[in-house]
Amino acid sequence: MGLCAIIADDHPMCREAARVALSLVAPDADVIQAGSLGEVLSETRSVDLVILDLGLPDSRGIASLIDVARDRPSTPILIVSGTDRPDAEARAAANGAAGFVSKAAPIDTLVSAIRTVADGGTHFTPGLEPAAPDGTEKRLSTLTPAEARVLRAMRNGDLNKQIAYELGLSEITIKQHVKAILRKLDVVNRTQAILMLHDVHP
Repeated sequence: MGLCAIIADDHPMCREAARVALSLVAPDADVIQAGSLGEVLSETRSVDLVILDLGLPDSRGIASLIDVARDRPSTPILIVSGTDRPDAEARAAANGAAGFVSKAAPIDTLVSAIRTVADGGTHFTPGLEPAAPDGTEKRLSTLTPAEARVLRAMRNGDLNKQIAYELGLSEITIKQHVKAILRKLDVVNRTQAILMLHDVHP
């Protein structure tokens, strides 16, 4: 069986560019395309590589990387990012990425990064010092996958009853998750928890 990869980007043209680059490394690769973080996290198939944009609409920035790394701890994640934030690469390295490529880089760089990461290596700027995860990133990484899903739903302003319906859980379970989220993030209310997600956007 050949390599299986998820390409996650909300721009079809960017997904196609990544697919072309991947095909130069693994012509027979099985490609799963996703336009949102929700699609990535709902995918049940085992994959060998995730190519992840940090600008997904439903969880932007390092928060999306934290979620995917939590969901697939043994799968290498290659970040392909259009952010101009200077510390984005260092923060990605500190939060579970196996590589980082700017969308401004030539396709040869992306091909090289895919080949290296798929083979179990890392691809970062030579001499890069990973940034130490800040307090917000550390606390977000302690959430379970279920708690992370509830937190993302909270960001939409939904009530517990609405979140329970959306996630197929009981309202009591949602209340327990919310309580755990507030405790782990060391905040006193839902608004503060939601603001922490905004804090980790690159």
